[in-house]
Amino acid sequence: ACHIFCCRDCQLQVDVRIPCGSEVAKMAVKNAQKYQISFSQLMTTLAPHDDNSYTNGASVHDGAESKPKHRNALSELETQQSSESKVTSINGIGLLRIRVLKACLFEKNLPPEAEPGEIFDPDFSILRTGDHYCRISWSGSKDSRRTKTVLQASKPVFESEEMIFDVSHYGAEYKLEVVDVNTDKPVGACLLSAQGLLQWQRDEKIRQGLISLLDMSQKSDPRRVKLELRTGVKDAFGLNFYNASKLSGESKEKNSSGRAGEISGWLEIDVVLDEDRSLFLSSNPRQCPPRANEEFDIALIQLHIARISNIIEDIQKIFSTYLHLVSWKNRTLTGISLVIFVTVTMTFDLEYIGSLPIGILVLYMVYLGHLRFSGHFKDRWIMKQKEALVESETKIEKNHSIVRPVGLISITELRGRNIRSRDLGLPGSFGCCISYDPVRYASDKMKTSLAKLDESCSYTHDIASTVSPGITSNPVWSQVRDSSELVRLKLLLPNDRLWGQSDQKNGNVVNIRYPILQPIAKGIDFNNHASTDNTNISGVQLLPWESSFGAVVFQVRFSDVLGSFQMFDNVIGEVALPLSKLARGPGVEGWFRLLPVGTKDTVPGQSSVDDVMSMGNPPPVAEAEKVDTNEGVLHRADFPELFVKFKFSARAITKEMASSSDNETCKVICEEIVRNASTSKESNISMIGSSISTLNSVRSLGGNLQNQISYVVDTIERVRNAFNFSNPQVTTFILICLIILWRILASISTRVVILLAGVGQFGATFYNEFIPRSTPKILREASDDDDTQPPRGNLFENLFLSLPTDEDLRRTYFWESCRLGEREREKFAISKRKSRLDKLWKARWHDVIKIKEGKTSSESPIKKSWSWEPIFALIEGHRFIWWRSEKHFDTGESPLGQIFFAGHSGLAGLSPLDLREFATEEIPFIVSVFGRGLKEQQKISLLVGSADAKESLEDAVLSASTDAKSD
Repeated sequence: ACHIFCCRDCQLQVDVRIPCGSEVAKMAVKNAQKYQISFSQLMTTLAPHDDNSYTNGASVHDGAESKPKHRNALSELETQQSSESKVTSINGIGLLRIRVLKACLFEKNLPPEAEPGEIFDPDFSILRTGDHYCRISWSGSKDSRRTKTVLQASKPVFESEEMIFDVSHYGAEYKLEVVDVNTDKPVGACLLSAQGLLQWQRDEKIRQGLISLLDMSQKSDPRRVKLELRTGVKDAFGLNFYNASKLSGESKEKNSSGRAGEISGWLEIDVVLDEDRSLFLSSNPRQCPPRANEEFDIALIQLHIARISNIIEDIQKIFSTYLHLVSWKNRTLTGISLVIFVTVTMTFDLEYIGSLPIGILVLYMVYLGHLRFSGHFKDRWIMKQKEALVESETKIEKNHSIVRPVGLISITELRGRNIRSRDLGLPGSFGCCISYDPVRYASDKMKTSLAKLDESCSYTHDIASTVSPGITSNPVWSQVRDSSELVRLKLLLPNDRLWGQSDQKNGNVVNIRYPILQPIAKGIDFNNHASTDNTNISGVQLLPWESSFGAVVFQVRFSDVLGSFQMFDNVIGEVALPLSKLARGPGVEGWFRLLPVGTKDTVPGQSSVDDVMSMGNPPPVAEAEKVDTNEGVLHRADFPELFVKFKFSARAITKEMASSSDNETCKVICEEIVRNASTSKESNISMIGSSISTLNSVRSLGGNLQNQISYVVDTIERVRNAFNFSNPQVTTFILICLIILWRILASISTRVVILLAGVGQFGATFYNEFIPRSTPKILREASDDDDTQPPRGNLFENLFLSLPTDEDLRRTYFWESCRLGEREREKFAISKRKSRLDKLWKARWHDVIKIKEGKTSSESPIKKSWSWEPIFALIEGHRFIWWRSEKHFDTGESPLGQIFFAGHSGLAGLSPLDLREFATEEIPFIVSVFGRGLKEQQKISLLVGSADAKESLEDAVLSASTDAKSD
């Protein structure tokens, strides 16, 4: 009746004396089944996991998993009972209970800002199949827990037992990963933080009503949630998980577009965090564990600086609100404020002045409570992304509110001489980095003023860098790598007149072109050069090129491994050419001396100062710099020098000659430069030293400073969040106490309250000083458990530490904020996209369609080896170009492919193989296009949404392929 199995290989006979149907018999049956060898058990053994019952503050119960040691039923029951008894002893702030149910894994990653309806769509069918298990790890420990392995499933059902973790502190984080058994790499990860889980539970109680807040019971019901699995998040802890920027390197996965936080699936779990109420309700509470110190990280330093800036901005908002209240800009508001002020001043009894600030604070907390219970509490954090986007777009609109003419710098030759290492004077492998500094010659005050008006002036723009020609002291650079900013500009601007064609006849010639916007100012007339026609309604006007503070900077540095990092000072020197002087002449050709980094001087080399700014052959060397020898004349001392052949055109696109496409070109350049300035300012890392010892000292000192800053900022944010109902139960307690205090101060004169407080202080010290006290001696034997007892804490301190910080709340609502920001970005992008397609690209046709793409590998011979993938495509001139999405087109990403309608090209019919592969309902909406691809002749199949869309696409292809063109 108990179905106890023996080993089938040796047919071992055993005597079993266990009551039939008892709990011990059930455990014996479960253990006996583990001796049977199955393919599932073999796969679980190949991907082993530790299943200790309780290690490092984490307890796991998963009877369905295979255990490394087989024990009899009685010992198994005893271990389980002892494990359950250990869980009740909490050392942290509470118990986290997780039960992993199932997952869904996508074949193609979705964008980080994808809507929940698209992610959790039950009809989503493009899935990946494989062998997977779920692994749980937590911050501050190398241990992990995992589920069983589910074989050959795209929607693996884990159905694990409940896993229980002792949460060490309020900053603890738990990472859940779905791991591919074959590669032992995570398919995706999601992150649960202690404060994030508590905030979800608080929000749920708020939705249930005010009565639920009075429930102080220890246990909470598990919450069933679906969490997005995200990729490209490094170790997925801390700031690495909350990052929606583009990855530093190109993604190696075909199903990824290289953005951090892309969604690869979802994971469904039951989760609840039971906070230890004895920390707050016990008469003798233990001390709440503090958060662990974080290791030194530049990103964290920048984060703390941003948090301090937010606090300062909030204080400034208070003052600006007060000034607006009394400024009469809103006459009704200021008038009402004046009446209230006069009425309160004339009728209020100053003897009870102490109740006034408490009453104002109570009213403000009531207003905050209204926002909390009406669902507007999280608007402050989820609206950050939207407000930042609107502010950025406003700055961009201000920058191109008038037509800003475009100047073009063109560099055609770069070489050096006498360039050697500073320490040993030996030749080396050198490279030259070219950049444009818009404020090189501006004062600090002027830099701040220009940065507020023109966002592009807030950082140095990288133009290009050269490839080292090898080890030499006289390098000649002929190969150039464009910067990411310049690459995006070329992809956004299909303007051959702007970029020109490279000259391949001379091996020493390079072709570097970079557009520069004419400088602007606000409401000033610079040397009477700017007319009133150059000023728009916002007060922004153009400045002449001769008044520019910018400079084109050529920086020569070692091109070895360490030289590629800015934190290592391997720069030989710089040459700075002021734009104001370049605008006065036709160009520059000559030698310049390399000077220290940040120089504002321009020292000529072999050429004289006067002739350096003109084209032509350099003049002979001055007589004073010649030295006679037996072999002739030598040049002056061997200073490191750089030869530059440089031209600046201030009339690449002017206001007078600008057409609609040229105006759109100016707008695109302005938007891209401003956007890069904002991105660079956020991720800027300054130089901190040039040696490993310096880095180590900065790491040790910076770590202490970082933790001190974090402690101060956390304290300030917790004090503020104590009053805004982020933790409703704590804030409600504070509100009740303040109401009682206000009632006392409103009934008793403030003079009396101050008198009683002062006398009480003096009385307490008098009592301690002059009145003897007898304390009974209590004899107690020393116990071994004294050292293991947790330290006693303070009730109010524990309550304060349980409050979330602004950073905790920001991370809780981070991805929701990203989604809102993406929806706002799409509103701006639609109008910009239409304008660019019509004026800049002059597209014959554009639409979002689907293209037939082959899969990386066929998982099963039964399944199709291809799929329909969405793309954004357009026909420009005689080219058919497509991107992964409209957003990739908007942001200047490289296209996935393009077809040239040259020679034999145009529309193609469906082959018999195509007719067999495609579904019957798809065939009427399929268009086949062929032409010259990037490498060879290419044919693609496109799926459109309707018959009208098919007709429009076919007409555009026929028009592009039959027009007169050069084959």
